[in-house]
Amino acid sequence: MNESHSSYPHPSATSSPSATTDQAARSAQGGAAAEPTTEPVQRLELPAVDYHVRPEQRADEVLRVAREAFPTTDKWILFYRGILGADGVARKMFPSAEAMRQFEQSPQFDELLEMTAAMRSQDPGKGDELEPQKMITVRLPKSQHEALKLEAGEHRTSINKLCISKLLLPIKEKHVPKEKGKVRGRKPGPQGPHNRLTDVS
Repeated sequence: MNESHSSYPHPSATSSPSATTDQAARSAQGGAAAEPTTEPVQRLELPAVDYHVRPEQRADEVLRVAREAFPTTDKWILFYRGILGADGVARKMFPSAEAMRQFEQSPQFDELLEMTAAMRSQDPGKGDELEPQKMITVRLPKSQHEALKLEAGEHRTSINKLCISKLLLPIKEKHVPKEKGKVRGRKPGPQGPHNRLTDVS
């Protein structure tokens, strides 16, 4: 995915962001906001979602919501989390693994990736200002690392951004090797109380 050649324009910097926090909402109402024990999670205000549409209309409904949310923020992490994240609209619309894999092969999903790439191309912010950043260590052959460096240069981007782009892409089960025996590494998900997002809304 070449992020610099997206047909999606970047959301205008003058548009009013609809991402809010509980603390900001209380201040707007004139009430005193209680001191949160953890950093409040900034979330994207989405239009109403119809989760009761017919199965054949679900992909279009996710895309409709994303198109309406796209111009309201210039933060790709907020957009990704609200639409494609673990608690996002797409996962709620397609709760089973099989349904989600089918959605990932649709043109609607491809358009969502294009929107995300457009935001990533222009978003100057550091991700840790919106949520904790996680780091993973990936063991890979030297030849694969060299290929990634070459590909990153071809796309005029960093290896880190290239890897994130690849991780956003859907993958077919037949391309994932089966694990033999116990799965190595840390279990998915938060590993401690300081790595969790706390929704204060």
